[in-house]
Amino acid sequence: MDKSHITHVDDGFVFLGHRIIRRRGSSGRMSVVSTIPKEKAKTFARRLVETLSGNHEIATVDMIDSLNRQLASWAAFYKFTDFTARTFRRIDTVAFWKMAHWLAQKFRSRIKPLMRKWYRVPEIGHSKTWLIYSRSNQGNAVGKALRRLVTSQKLQFRWRNPERNPYIYRDELRNTVTSRYHDVAMAMGQG
Repeated sequence: MDKSHITHVDDGFVFLGHRIIRRRGSSGRMSVVSTIPKEKAKTFARRLVETLSGNHEIATVDMIDSLNRQLASWAAFYKFTDFTARTFRRIDTVAFWKMAHWLAQKFRSRIKPLMRKWYRVPEIGHSKTWLIYSRSNQGNAVGKALRRLVTSQKLQFRWRNPERNPYIYRDELRNTVTSRYHDVAMAMGQG
């Protein structure tokens, strides 16, 4: 393991869509963390803006569904990433206000009356968002809320070596070491 530690990372590097950097922890010890690359966040925000820049013929509930699928998949990809709050908050702001402008253009209205109609105070533990109602085929009111990335689930990544080599078909037992993400990221840096 001594040969697999990251020793010189100035600005970090991007690996599989995650930015790997070294950061000093609260105890003063340097550790390796995974963050969201700024360029990936800008590209995703730009894609949301493009989605909400036209398409006024789409039903409002369908537009919310489409945005929610995009936001959910992006949050799932980065759920093991550290320091996501600031990036998620920026993307939430872009999605929220671009949705406001899209609604204003679709209904030929100003944003303020639309906010009175569709902007709801959140329940406890939820964030503020757009809540759009429409009628279903059965005549019932269907409500869809715009998803917020800030409320997405965040997990800690844990790495564990396999008990045996999956590429060797004979029964070979290996000495394995259970590892944390810190060790895995350091091992990637020497490759």
